[in-house]
This record gives sequence, C-alpha cells and structure tokens, in this order.
Amino acid sequence: MKDNFEVLKLDNEPYDFLIIATSYENPLGCMDEIGKEIQMQKAKLLFDLTLINGVSKNRYIKCEYEAERNQLQPCAIVESVDDAIKKISQNYFAKNQEIVKKSVISNALKYLLTSGMV
Repeated sequence: MKDNFEVLKLDNEPYDFLIIATSYENPLGCMDEIGKEIQMQKAKLLFDLTLINGVSKNRYIKCEYEAERNQLQPCAIVESVDDAIKKISQNYFAKNQEIVKKSVISNALKYLLTSGMV
C-alpha cells in the first residue's frame, strides 16, 4: 500500500481499478506510482476520495489512464456509482479502521465508515 492510496482491481465493472485515498493527499497527483501498480497501457480508473472530500458529490472521480502519456485524461465527478463498488469501499474502510481514524474527516463520518454504514 502506498502512503496516500490503495489500488483495488475490479472485475466485471465499468472501471478497471478502484483507487481509494488513504490520507488527506489526493492520489490524482500520483500517476507515476499508480501506473507502476496497475501495469496496464490503458485503464478506466475510479477514485474514492471519501477521506478527503467526505461523502459529498465529489466523493467519486472517474478518469482514464494512458501509459504512453503517463497522465490522466480529463476527470469527471461520478454522481451515481454501482452498489457493488460502494460495497467494496464500505468493506475497505470497515477493515482499515486505523486509516479512517487518522483521516481529517469529521468524527461522525469516521464512525459511520468504521461501522460499515457508509
């Protein structure tokens, strides 16, 4: 696991990878590290920025990655995310409570995440 993100491979989803922010630092600026970890020429990425933005409408951001350019194509907010992906995020936060507790989000949201309610 990197210092500020975790990459999870998705199967049978509209995205190839779910990248979860694990600190207040936004992983959108870590394309070198993400590219090394995913090891694909092209990939559809979904970023879960809950530990940065909370559960506001900019929680999920989608981007396309191209290794040749080693950068993200224009990103967009995703307002509707499949329940299966939400469940992956929910399970991740419930299992990684130390990451949630160290985050900058409110204590109320920390409780909801570590309890598996969000």
